[in-house]
Amino acid sequence: MKQELDELLCKKYPKMMVNRNKPMMETCMCWGFECGDGWFNILDQLMGNIQHHIDWKEKQRTSAMAYNLMAAQAKEGNFDLFDDSMKDLNNPEYKAKRLSEVIAGDFRSVPESISQVTLDQIKEKFGTLRFYYTGGDDIIDGMVRMAESMSGVTCEECSAPAQTHGPGWIRTICEPCEIKREEERKAYHDELEQKRLLKEGFEE
Repeated sequence: MKQELDELLCKKYPKMMVNRNKPMMETCMCWGFECGDGWFNILDQLMGNIQHHIDWKEKQRTSAMAYNLMAAQAKEGNFDLFDDSMKDLNNPEYKAKRLSEVIAGDFRSVPESISQVTLDQIKEKFGTLRFYYTGGDDIIDGMVRMAESMSGVTCEECSAPAQTHGPGWIRTICEPCEIKREEERKAYHDELEQKRLLKEGFEE
């Protein structure tokens, strides 16, 4: 992947990219994103959804814990936290009704904290994306599986619809990019052959 795209993902998702510049003895992320530019959008959407899921769950957890603390105090006759939560509301009747609901109601369920996802290695393997990471939960695992499957129908070079094919080096690449790659490969081999012939001519 181009350096500017690599840097953009690092800038947008710093919590996930803590391993990016660590030495190779510690992480494979030192090599960056080992895939083509065509999968940038897949990675961008995946990483954005992962971080949003983690942050949203943490926000829900914090809110539930704060509510339960306020409710526990209200049930014991201490209304300081309740009054603080209602300080911007000028409706005594609603506040009284809400207080009775808090006192009579149940505590809120507190979601489990999701450990922050950090990337271990991102690469192409057998024509599709491989997204190795630490942390997360089952929902994030599903996101990753979906993204990896989408890479199997997305050109790794240009993001156009494509198919995974071989033989030899298995890649997911569209027909125009495949033609371009074959032309570049042929030009490279023709150049090597020309250099070989010139070298043999000089030696004679």
